[in-house]
Amino acid sequence: MLRVLCTLFLVTTTIVTAQNKYETKNGIVSFNASTPLENITAENIRVKALLNTDTGEFAALLYVRQFVFPNALMQEHFNENYLESDKFPKATFLGKLSDFDLKKPEGKYILKGSFMIHGVEQSVETTVDIDTQDEHLKLSSSFIIKPENHDIKVPKLVFKKIAQEVAVKVDCLLKEIEK
Repeated sequence: MLRVLCTLFLVTTTIVTAQNKYETKNGIVSFNASTPLENITAENIRVKALLNTDTGEFAALLYVRQFVFPNALMQEHFNENYLESDKFPKATFLGKLSDFDLKKPEGKYILKGSFMIHGVEQSVETTVDIDTQDEHLKLSSSFIIKPENHDIKVPKLVFKKIAQEVAVKVDCLLKEIEK
């Protein structure tokens, strides 16, 4: 955990001191863990993200308790029983876009990095779509995580109600940080 926090600090410091950086404090991460037996979706609209456009380094941070579910009981179970939000309050992603070029930012890029949730770090490689919108960079991506890979325990009683592969969607409208 200390390693991840130190890395996040270093990446954030690098990004903040770089010449070209974009950020948001209102990125959106949603997930779908639905099965035929249960509709399980949630959204977090307060994701912090930073992109260093000189290096392609990307960092994101969210607070697990800020996921909002369609019903309060589902949200309570998610935080207390599965993600243990008091013990593991944050999720982070640290990575790098391959061949990113701010001169022609629109396109598809490969993002390789490390995703940590529930205290377990896993490597992730995904495709990211970047478009320009006014003077902003719109970043969109999706990837799959498996709860078992992050030591998230699902009781046998509800095992068939929660997807074994959770679809995660990320949307960030990044604004250039004033110099």
